[in-house]
Amino acid sequence: MKRSLNFIFAAAFAYQMIIGVVGIAVPIYADMMGASLFIVGLIGSAGGLIYSFMPFISGVLCERIGRKRFISASLFSYGSSCLLYSLVNKPLMLIPIKFLEWISVAAFWPSIESIIADSAPGRLEDALKKFNMSWGLAMIIGPLLGGALISKFSIISPFILSMFIAFSFGSLSILMIKEPDGKLDANEPSYENLENGGDERLIATALASIFLFSSTTGILVSLFPSYATNLGISAFEIGVVSFAFGAMRAAAFYQANRIERYVRKAGMFLLGSLTIGVASLATFYNHNTSSFLMCFLIFGFGAGISYAASIASLLRWHRLSRGHAAGVFESFIGAGYFLGPLIGGFLSNFAANAPYIYISLLSFTVLLVQLTLKRKFSHG
Repeated sequence: MKRSLNFIFAAAFAYQMIIGVVGIAVPIYADMMGASLFIVGLIGSAGGLIYSFMPFISGVLCERIGRKRFISASLFSYGSSCLLYSLVNKPLMLIPIKFLEWISVAAFWPSIESIIADSAPGRLEDALKKFNMSWGLAMIIGPLLGGALISKFSIISPFILSMFIAFSFGSLSILMIKEPDGKLDANEPSYENLENGGDERLIATALASIFLFSSTTGILVSLFPSYATNLGISAFEIGVVSFAFGAMRAAAFYQANRIERYVRKAGMFLLGSLTIGVASLATFYNHNTSSFLMCFLIFGFGAGISYAASIASLLRWHRLSRGHAAGVFESFIGAGYFLGPLIGGFLSNFAANAPYIYISLLSFTVLLVQLTLKRKFSHG
């Protein structure tokens, strides 16, 4: 089982990396084909729309059909979407391919998270630490690799490399992944077994935190580069600021268990929301690279601990159906990725820095809810 789990961590790294490679290539490819900004926006929103509901469906189905089959199929279908990207020559054709790409993504993550949870009974936090580090580091490397491939070779090269990686891991997954037996560990806490039939207050807090995480990340990734460019900040400096966000988030993942020992799970939720709120206010009021760098380090820390606390809580909910819980978790991420840039983009028509006031208001609203429910937490 350890060999299977290590392969799963490698697959999570590879999958997130090629998502980053393809993610930077598609809008550039669309622009090269003459797409308007509106069409580029439609292409990007297609993925977010799919991911707002498909992970929930995938989480339920993977329990019935088999998570290993879902992981293998998602890798092959993602590779197929990369092949299709490399063949089209009209920007509107990128939209249905984007649907296929994100249907594949929606099948992959709930299956991976579910099988990790069942493969590491009694040591869920340790397994999730490795998982979060895997995709967190890949999220930093992917866009850098994609940009390098486009600069060095051609716009098609990111799709070809991603297709090769997806097909390779899809083939290996058939041999390497083993389905765990799904037996419960009597020593592992389940939030379904807490007082009053389950601590739904904790689950609501976790879902609010992950929605805050994804809304914030969506706005920073989608809107900040354009905002910073209009302030006269260079592309290199924007890259450094974005790298700082990813690096600090990965560091927060790595230290999540230690942070929890000091502040407990409820404290992680509170600290995550507070730091995101403070960073968003600072971003609203500042306009230079050094200030943005500090803000994005704070953003990264808050996003990292919010994610780590939320996924651990959700995967202990509905423990007889890990896929269901993982599907709910990923769907809330998709909803934030979709609604965050959508609301932020609308507000930016009134003021370029208005999206950061929205993040701040959302952060402090979530914080207020968490403070209200903190006394109700019946776990460590």
